Amino acid sequence: MVLLIDLDGTLTNTAHPQFKGMKDGVEDTVIASIPVFKGAVEFINHQKSLGNKIIIVSDSHPKYVQKIATELFQCDFVFLADKPNTERTLDYINANIILRELYIDRDNFIFIGDSFLDIELGRRLNIRTIFTEFYIASVIEERDGIGQSWKPLKMGPTYYAKSYDDINTIVANPLENLLAIESAFQKKNSIKAVPFKYIKYQNGFTAFRCLARQEDGECDKYSRADKYYQIDNPNRSFDFLKTLATGINNYFNVVENQKQFSWDYLTYVSDKKTTTPPNKMKEIFDLVESSIPKVKLFEWRDDVEGSLRNRPDYTSRRTFINKYLFTLDTVDLEGKSIIIIDDQFTSSATAYEIATQLRSKGVKNILFIALFYLILPIHSKTCPRCNSNMRISIRKEDGVKFYNCPYNTGCGLSIRIS
Repeated sequence: MVLLIDLDGTLTNTAHPQFKGMKDGVEDTVIASIPVFKGAVEFINHQKSLGNKIIIVSDSHPKYVQKIATELFQCDFVFLADKPNTERTLDYINANIILRELYIDRDNFIFIGDSFLDIELGRRLNIRTIFTEFYIASVIEERDGIGQSWKPLKMGPTYYAKSYDDINTIVANPLENLLAIESAFQKKNSIKAVPFKYIKYQNGFTAFRCLARQEDGECDKYSRADKYYQIDNPNRSFDFLKTLATGINNYFNVVENQKQFSWDYLTYVSDKKTTTPPNKMKEIFDLVESSIPKVKLFEWRDDVEGSLRNRPDYTSRRTFINKYLFTLDTVDLEGKSIIIIDDQFTSSATAYEIATQLRSKGVKNILFIALFYLILPIHSKTCPRCNSNMRISIRKEDGVKFYNCPYNTGCGLSIRIS
């Protein structure tokens, strides 16, 4: 295994303004003044002892990176002029015959870092990524997304780590530590979910969780846009639905075994009468195994017009849901704890609107679970015909991937990815 590891904020606690002079190369790097995270050296040495290759990847000044990499961690390094710098990273890999051969199988590599750009670089390399959370940001950095936790989440890391022990566990058992649904499609069991939102109230909370990534553009092979599109396929198989339910059930094992409180009802976002295939979500919901009483709490109005997907932003989507989706009055919800299952988390409009409706009816605790969440797009190929940015698209019928030059920005050329 080759571990590409960011330096500042991942191995050293230097993602703060007071270290900028050294990182930019205008001040001498004083090793004694570099705060190394507790356990970082031991982590590096442990991975080396397992035979794994460690390479520090940093966009700080070369003399700063070299001094820390060689004197503190005794490992190889590559310095990038900026991140994400896919070209320079690939040049480094391709210049080494061993790395070049290992890179043929992208599963031989993992990128580890604390920023939005680290995850983006890993995605551009088509390798798995680990997003680390080892410190509290002292300033917000728009470009790196440091101090803005939602940015790395939306970039779609494969894994999350709050300690070096977490990373060791992931490296040792990568498939078992994928998100719950992603792991289920690898025939493994995982309880992992993306902790997208947690809102604490005086008398309860609202939490949003996601069980798989739906990629838009370059990513590691474990993100599951192909499986998301299968949900809408009228010819979807029972085995496919069962695998989705397995991922949900694995996560539910944790939710149901929490001792702090119990859940009163389990429900789902109902299908519209015009939904294809009919009962799209209900068939999945019926396969979910749970001791929590199942109820139907939501209904679409008969006069619903159009589709949520045709609404381009959060505001228009929220307005659409508020107008056409309503909470039934058949169940007393005062003081209750409710779990809701939906197929996708994009703008979060559905989740927020449903949470608002339930809170207005006195619901105390809300857990909104999305099977998939749409991660941010990455464009990495230029159209050979018109030089516009191409996007990776997926044919819904069979999951085939291809580069697409959109008509609204380019010429419409499609190139199948072999």
